Amino acid sequence: MLELLIKFVIFTAIAAISPQLIPGIKVKGLGAAASVALVFGILNLLFGWVLGFLVKAISLPLACLTFGIFWLLVPMLVNAILLKVTDLLLEAFELEGWWPALGMGLLFALGGLLARAVGG
Repeated sequence: MLELLIKFVIFTAIAAISPQLIPGIKVKGLGAAASVALVFGILNLLFGWVLGFLVKAISLPLACLTFGIFWLLVPMLVNAILLKVTDLLLEAFELEGWWPALGMGLLFALGGLLARAVGG
């Protein structure tokens, strides 16, 4: 339970800071950032594992060619897809294309690593 709260706080902070770091992201206030973190978290809980499996299955040949290094990008790709869905669901959050989604997906992947390190 504590890890979920830590993830929520970290993802809210990332959603609030991302528009200043990555062009093409619009978040209308701290409440919208918290909404992004909440909706993203729910989508990740419900569909993240399925998307992760599908991306890994589809990218198996590429992973073999890169000796598995490509799979380090899977969390970022899954996060980008979930963030695009979050964009469709929330009016106060906007991603202008896939590059901002990939950038924010990378930040969310790093935030997840930070949450696991802090939360134990």
